[in-house]
Amino acid sequence: MKNIVRNIIVLGCVGSSAFAAPFLAIGDNAELFVTGTAGVRYDDNILLAPDNLAIDDTIVQFVPGLELEFGKNSEVKGTFTAQETLNAYLDNSQFNDQLGSVSFTSKFDNSKLKLNADASFAQLDQNTYAANGTTIRRDVTTAGVGGELSISDKTSIGAGANYTEVQYKQAGAVSEKDYGVPLNVYYGITPKVDLSAGISYRRSDLDNGTSFDDYYYNIGARGEFTPKLKGSFSVGYNQRNASVGQDDDGLGLQAGLSYLYSDKTFFTLNASNDFSAATTGASQKNLAITLGGQTDIAVDWKLNASATYRRVEYQTTPSRTDDYVEGTVGATYVINSNFSLNGSYLFRGNKSDQAGAGFSDNVVSLSISARY
Repeated sequence: MKNIVRNIIVLGCVGSSAFAAPFLAIGDNAELFVTGTAGVRYDDNILLAPDNLAIDDTIVQFVPGLELEFGKNSEVKGTFTAQETLNAYLDNSQFNDQLGSVSFTSKFDNSKLKLNADASFAQLDQNTYAANGTTIRRDVTTAGVGGELSISDKTSIGAGANYTEVQYKQAGAVSEKDYGVPLNVYYGITPKVDLSAGISYRRSDLDNGTSFDDYYYNIGARGEFTPKLKGSFSVGYNQRNASVGQDDDGLGLQAGLSYLYSDKTFFTLNASNDFSAATTGASQKNLAITLGGQTDIAVDWKLNASATYRRVEYQTTPSRTDDYVEGTVGATYVINSNFSLNGSYLFRGNKSDQAGAGFSDNVVSLSISARY
């Protein structure tokens, strides 16, 4: 506990002094910001191992970064960010790491034609519910383009292409490349609500020689359903064709909704039911549901909470099913337009019919963030 308090004080001093430089204006349309987060967290199961094998530690984290916003006064807008995350484990220094990430997003919108593009690269070294008992070092690269064209007052067509590569850095984990092509047709039934129908194709190539061809046939809706409820959802049929092993199918679901309860409080619902691949290369079904909310209890205080349930069915012999839950509560104190304090508590738990795959985990975090 003394170490935690000491590091919080040190990190607070670092956060207050390291980001004193003002942002840089680049012409009339772009601004460069310096960002940073300094924090400390206590984790009572850093490897998400079975409870009787759990190892606890205190981790100090420092995340300096840059953020470029461009296109403030034009139809093309975008953001570029770069960060370096440094983690220091006080008792288990063998897990210390330095991880970089960059991301880019851009949008074009002239009311008739909408275009978007994004790309990112992130180095990760995290424990996961699927590979408890160890950290998983991996590089994740993503890229995507998409567009939507209005062909009449009520009808528009959207299409895109996306790519994801997960490159694992340790033996036993199977790297993966995914290529996706979504296609959707939208028809406006009111000025604020569109019905949709679409098909998405995804090809997954794994380093072990296995490949999957996935199809999602769906119908749905998007828009402002009531003055307080907005978002999008689709339901349909998932089909997976495997080059090795058994084909599969089932219900498909994608949803992202928000509900404005009051001027100060809102709630969110995100849900999905889809296929994926485990770190071992095995096919799996993923059902995930997340409920969240945030409220402003004062001008400078925000509270947030969320709860996630995930059911993962592995297509292995013998079969394996996991029920994973995650809950978090947090608070943010806005010191001023440049600084904020953040505190949170996170619980993670997994129940599995595979021996040794269950665990529980508690994490308490405190950090200070800056943006100039």
